[in-house]
Amino acid sequence: MKKIISQIKSYISYYPLWYWILLLAFCAFSVYVNYAWGLQKGMDNLRGWQEYGAYIALYAAHSLFAFVLYSLVSKSIDFWRKPGFWILLMLGFMVFAFRAVIWQHVKIIDVFSQEENHHINHLVYNDVFRFLYLCIPISVIWFFNDRKEMPLYGFSGIGHQQNVYWILLLCMVPLIVGASMLGDFLDYYPRLRKINNAGGTVSDMLVYELFYGMDFVSIEFFFRGFMVMAFIRYLGPHAILPMAVFYMSIHYGKPMGEAISSFFGGTILGVLAFHSRSIYGGIMVHMGIAWLMELGGFIGNWIRGTW
Repeated sequence: MKKIISQIKSYISYYPLWYWILLLAFCAFSVYVNYAWGLQKGMDNLRGWQEYGAYIALYAAHSLFAFVLYSLVSKSIDFWRKPGFWILLMLGFMVFAFRAVIWQHVKIIDVFSQEENHHINHLVYNDVFRFLYLCIPISVIWFFNDRKEMPLYGFSGIGHQQNVYWILLLCMVPLIVGASMLGDFLDYYPRLRKINNAGGTVSDMLVYELFYGMDFVSIEFFFRGFMVMAFIRYLGPHAILPMAVFYMSIHYGKPMGEAISSFFGGTILGVLAFHSRSIYGGIMVHMGIAWLMELGGFIGNWIRGTW
């Protein structure tokens, strides 16, 4: 654990205080705009290419701000001149925005389910498609761009130390317990409630939770894998903070506390992934937190009589 703390402290010291102040001020402003003015809700009212473009712009604005800020503090502009950097970055924005807006897979689900089960199956199997929307294109990018340089973005156990991640997960328990007492958290979690309200069976709920957890494998693969490992050649460890700001922006439909904490959690997991060249620990922590939040939401709603 001391080694992990040392890695995080060392990473923080890479940047002067003014850099952190500006970056955190940008994050705070972005969170305020979203939750005070309904930015993400307004984007979801768009349709088609407008919605797709709005999500690309959201992700690009956050990530590019961090890249520009890094250029200012380091006086490094070489990576801006490299076509490979721009191609990978734009592909990243486009792939994740596609995942955010596409829902046509419900038609495929309908083909393989009875009409009375359509709504439940849309909820249960949605995360399978979200998993594929990230994993397939990012794996293709790795195959053509990086397969000779590294294992599939972060899928390596060489530097993985699972005991450290169990400790990190344990540290999250008090925070989740505290969050499970907050109204906005209990209004959002457990997501399993959607299945219960739709009349789903216990089997539907268990399958939903399995696929819900699986979705976080693709999230770690994309952010701590692709957005860190693929950009190491251009920025080394300085790819982590643009990833973390991007990662924060994908949480804008969730409770505000979760969006804020996602920046810090994404940064920590990014540092650990950079040093270990593995995303296995991030998957452990992310899936563990997700299921603990489901449990906390269930218990909290049961106590207040809303389950």
